[in-house]
Amino acid sequence: MEVVALIRPGTRKSGFPHGEIVHGSLPFDVPSAAWRKVGAVIHCAAATTGQGSAESKAINVEGTRHLVEQAVARGGVSRFVFISSQSAHEGAISSYGRTKFAAEEIVRQSGLPYAILRPGLVFGSGQQGLFHRMRKSVRSLPVLPLINGGRTPVQPIDVDDLCEAIIKCLSLPEDESVELNLGEPNAMTLREFMQAVAMAESGRRKPWISIPLAPIKAVAAVAEKMRMPLPISSDNLAGMEAVCVMDTEPSLVRIGLHLKPFREAMQNAVREPKSSDASSVLRILLVGAGKIGIVHALNLMHREGETLCGVVDNNPGAFKLYQSMGFETAYHTDLESAIRMSRPDGVIIATPASTHPELTRICVGHGLPVLVEKPAAADRTGLKSLMQLRAQQPDAIIHAGYMAAQYPHLDQLMNLMAAGRFGAVRRFHAFCLQSHIMAPVPVRWETIKSQSGGGVLINFAGHVIAILGRLFGRPDEYGAAAWPIHSAEVEDAIEVRLRYGAVQGRLFACWSAPGYARPIYQIVIQLDDAELVMENYCLSLRRNGRTEQVWTQQDFDAGFNAAPDYTGAGFSREHANFTGAIRAKGSRLSMRETAYRPSGMAVTIQEAVDVETLIFNLYDCTAKQDTRSPLWGCGLSSDEVNEHDRNMDQLMMGLRR
Repeated sequence: MEVVALIRPGTRKSGFPHGEIVHGSLPFDVPSAAWRKVGAVIHCAAATTGQGSAESKAINVEGTRHLVEQAVARGGVSRFVFISSQSAHEGAISSYGRTKFAAEEIVRQSGLPYAILRPGLVFGSGQQGLFHRMRKSVRSLPVLPLINGGRTPVQPIDVDDLCEAIIKCLSLPEDESVELNLGEPNAMTLREFMQAVAMAESGRRKPWISIPLAPIKAVAAVAEKMRMPLPISSDNLAGMEAVCVMDTEPSLVRIGLHLKPFREAMQNAVREPKSSDASSVLRILLVGAGKIGIVHALNLMHREGETLCGVVDNNPGAFKLYQSMGFETAYHTDLESAIRMSRPDGVIIATPASTHPELTRICVGHGLPVLVEKPAAADRTGLKSLMQLRAQQPDAIIHAGYMAAQYPHLDQLMNLMAAGRFGAVRRFHAFCLQSHIMAPVPVRWETIKSQSGGGVLINFAGHVIAILGRLFGRPDEYGAAAWPIHSAEVEDAIEVRLRYGAVQGRLFACWSAPGYARPIYQIVIQLDDAELVMENYCLSLRRNGRTEQVWTQQDFDAGFNAAPDYTGAGFSREHANFTGAIRAKGSRLSMRETAYRPSGMAVTIQEAVDVETLIFNLYDCTAKQDTRSPLWGCGLSSDEVNEHDRNMDQLMMGLRR
């Protein structure tokens, strides 16, 4: 059978068998690509982890309704298999049970041949789900706390047996619909089930204590409001109060399903695979619970081979946003203790620039690879400290967070430039625009020079400086003019002029430009016979005033990409380069060895120091002025200054509009 799997964007898919993967989510985001040549639907998706009733209804009921309507409208679907639940019945108390029961009725009324399966407690190997949480409790707790003494009846079914039942339903006669109760015919108590887990895990039973249900419900309710993960949810608890024992024997006979002996199935469920996926997953510690930290945390949460093992911040209040977003990890206020407790394989530092050298030194001192956000330092003293650290620890992995220099479409840009098909590079101009500092208050850390190192150039346009460095090397000449708009200590706008051999260009950056809630970078490179335009998310080839070809982030395999219409691939490649270096134990490739493939080459601390040395040099030859007639450094002529004034007038007028 050919399988088309509809999965949520960013879902880990390691071990998924051969088949086509389409990304979408319920209730309504089901792309048409998911329906091509589909002859049957197996609907396993549901809200299962204690979501509110509104979310459960949206996913379980409306999501099922939408799938059924699409299946009917498109035609060709000969069987709709719906995975319901033992808790789905008329007297259900839990949101899960009620919404599953409502979804069953939608399937019945669809007009499609259907199979409704109500499995009991599903168990098997894996790192997710209720059974995995049960196993963790059995392993870690000296005594089993059993709610109401564990008297709740359960009818377990091994996941492999459930899958066999699903496949059997696809072979039923086309005009026949069935409803099947699946699980052990003889119900056991939850206490007996948990002791079976303990026996399979350790070969012996565990002592247990009875816990009243009421206080556990209260604790679960509070924990869920605070987004604290627990082994069992409020909805699980509600479901336990209204469990109905199923008559499963007729269903097993109806489809000829022979369940594995329970003890044998449980032994298989707790057996670790010979090559455990967990052993190949790198544990990454995140230092700094700010906005940029969230982007790193999302990548660590979804990328194959990485996991977020902890978050460090000296402000405990910063953790609330992470917890509300569902990051299930440890939180620390001290880096040293976090390293001891989390045992990371690498560290990402996303704190203000003034803290970077010292935090990097601590991590490298523990033998840990480091990816430090840009700018790597807030001043030349910090850069010197980082270079001394590199000299003392030459084999240490220290990368810098210039993610834009690792865009996958930068590879294509460099290939086009190197091929010579469109002639030589003549000049370039670049823009960096953002609506970030739009008023004098509140004063952000980026506008405090001692913390950030400077303003828009080092904290925003530094990405473009890094890209230009990869394209052209070190500039032969440079000059700049900068001015404040709202900030008291740093520049809010700057224009930079650069010459690399025969190639000259200009860069204008402003983070106080209205209308740019989403920041943009744009580099326009003019060749003899074409124009190449690189932006955050795409590369365009223009000739004779027309766009001939466009390459977007979607044209390159970057793995998990949180924002393919923006800068997601840059972060994806940055993480891949960092974890790749960790796995390769710090092997380093030169620019020549990467053969015009900058997306596969991390920005090392040496490259970051080169970028930031140029930035500090630009600051040294820059006079901070108002928006009229800024002074130019490095010997620019009066004609150039006059031309600059005219261009700046036009640009600022456009920004005001």
